[in-house]
Amino acid sequence: MKIAILGDTHFGSRNSNSIIQLWQEKFFKDVFWPYIDEHNIKTVIQTGDYFDNRKWINIQTMAFQKKIFVDHIQKRDMTCYGIIGNHDIPLRYSLENNSPGQLLNHEKGMVYYDKTTNLELDGVTFTLMPWLCKDNQEESVDIIRNGGEVLVGHYEIDGMDMHPGAKARAELKPADFKNWKYVISGHYHTHSEKANINYVGTPYQMTWNDAKGKNGFWIMDTTDLSMEYIVNPYTFFHRIYWEDGTDYDISTITNSYVKLIIKKKSDFEIFEKFIDKVNHHDPFDLKIIESFEEYNEDNVGDMIKMVATTDLIGQYIDDVATDNNKEAIKKLMLEIYEDAMRTEEFDTV
Repeated sequence: MKIAILGDTHFGSRNSNSIIQLWQEKFFKDVFWPYIDEHNIKTVIQTGDYFDNRKWINIQTMAFQKKIFVDHIQKRDMTCYGIIGNHDIPLRYSLENNSPGQLLNHEKGMVYYDKTTNLELDGVTFTLMPWLCKDNQEESVDIIRNGGEVLVGHYEIDGMDMHPGAKARAELKPADFKNWKYVISGHYHTHSEKANINYVGTPYQMTWNDAKGKNGFWIMDTTDLSMEYIVNPYTFFHRIYWEDGTDYDISTITNSYVKLIIKKKSDFEIFEKFIDKVNHHDPFDLKIIESFEEYNEDNVGDMIKMVATTDLIGQYIDDVATDNNKEAIKKLMLEIYEDAMRTEEFDTV
């Protein structure tokens, strides 16, 4: 049996941004559903964060996700099993009133779990576990450490990639999952693997951080638990480096986010003509960024010690004089940092 594993979909991402929806629809129309049809796949497992906004979901998002996903599940007589992610809940410490439970579970073929559930598929036991919070933390950790066959969750695991260049700091360790044959997780948008743990990543780009890795979905074969990665060829976050010219194919930037990073600009007239060509291809958003390479890490050398932002947050909290639980404060601040990194204004070049 072949099962499609689909990462965080984040329908309604960035306030139902129309460009993101355009590329989400292209992925499902041109990549996902054609593969499903060609290989006659009837089961999807989705790893949480089906919706993006924790507090509200507008009518546009509801109509959009039904058109490009739910209607297709029903048309093909398929079943999508999913779990509740942290973006699917309005309350930080409870899974109550989660959006998939309110809006999806009445739909034929859509089954979302807000409690840990064992699911038998082709003789394999899949344990589907929702987001860990205060209400289910103790019970969930016990299940994790006891082990089983295939665990599907939405986890924060220490040392895994949150996004390129940033490692997670979390209470759960990879060793906590050692008693499982295979672990599938959503939450972090970057695909990464360690031992038996696979962070499947997102099926498409949504922020500049997502643009640094690969995107797509997975196919699991239940006969041997092997995983095949199906790449999404569409990208709509483009970094173009200008060094008195560029070989970048600008025909691909229509309806996309573009950052033009200037490393060397000797001839202003040639550069302006290139900008005209870029605008002719109608990017959704163009930012021109001057590069100050003389101040990069290699050239500065020992003058400045380069430290990751997440490490700086931890160091700062360690130095604060307080009787409060510093580890809890770190976790909260890193959650805020992660949310901030999801918006373009805080993305790095």
